[in-house]
Amino acid sequence: MKNFKLNKLAIAAIAVASIASVSAANACSRLIMDGGETHGVTVARSFDWGGSELQSIAKAYPAGVAVEAYKVPEYKNPASWTVKHHTVDYVEVETFHGTSGEAINDKGLSASLLYQNPSVEFVKDAADNGAPTVHMSQIVNFLVTQFATVDEAVNAFEAGEFQTAWKTGIGGHQHGFHFSVQDKSGDIALFQLNEGGKMVVHRGDINSDLRVMANMPLRQDILEHAKKFDLNKAEELPSDISSPSRYIRGYHATTHAKLDPKADWVDTRGKMKGIFDFGNKVPQDLIDPTNGESYATWETYIYNLETGDTTYYNEGNGSQININFAQTKAFTEPMCADMFKQARAGEKISWGECK
Repeated sequence: MKNFKLNKLAIAAIAVASIASVSAANACSRLIMDGGETHGVTVARSFDWGGSELQSIAKAYPAGVAVEAYKVPEYKNPASWTVKHHTVDYVEVETFHGTSGEAINDKGLSASLLYQNPSVEFVKDAADNGAPTVHMSQIVNFLVTQFATVDEAVNAFEAGEFQTAWKTGIGGHQHGFHFSVQDKSGDIALFQLNEGGKMVVHRGDINSDLRVMANMPLRQDILEHAKKFDLNKAEELPSDISSPSRYIRGYHATTHAKLDPKADWVDTRGKMKGIFDFGNKVPQDLIDPTNGESYATWETYIYNLETGDTTYYNEGNGSQININFAQTKAFTEPMCADMFKQARAGEKISWGECK
């Protein structure tokens, strides 16, 4: 068992330096498919970035524990919350120190945070509306620990029960992000910051375009871009690593590939990984022609919302580790596992006290 001791001041200082040293990247992808009655909604998402590789830990939150909320000094009503639904949170601790990128709860709800660079120009107009304010690094944690369904999350947002701290940013810098919630019924909601600082919530399901999520442009613009392509003509699909091109390939793959509802989870997981890798995985060193930047897929997660079981893949060194969600339900306090180190060492998941 290991202790995880994180000095807050040191983390903040390193985060500022590491995030500031990397220009905005149009990286990360998320796909959702129907795994049938056995596995249900199946999700694949990547953590991509330019520069150094990303390193994530898993953090399990039992129901009833209080989450230590990050400060949001630009807002008058900071949020505080207690975990309602047992959650496993995946937190990046190397470049985006303490940022939750993906989380899953025991009710079959998950959330995903991805970069959305066009939104950064609208941050200046995102006024404080007085609602309890959640730091962007914790919006995924908040959504998954608080809500059981997509409807619950959207209704709470529309009722003014929470807002995101756009002006606070991450690591002392303002960024554009967008985030989605998806549940085991197949419902999906995508939250995006639009012109004038307006938060727009797009609703759909696993059969809609919302099953595919990349980074840019905003949804209304990517749908217009998609009209240029015939998804039945694979020979005409774009081949570069840019966000719009990854979106089109992901849309094509999830349109034509199907998961076998009778397959074992390991086979379903493997097929989902192949579908994701075809269109959305980014090899190291390739250049995005839209911005001249290079960013790589460092981590990929495959999981289903029936069991919450997850496989973490470290794409930098080719290792992986399995997280059995049910085993974490016995925890009575938050517990952490350093997936990056344990996977690299060829170990099984090992949980320890979080400090």
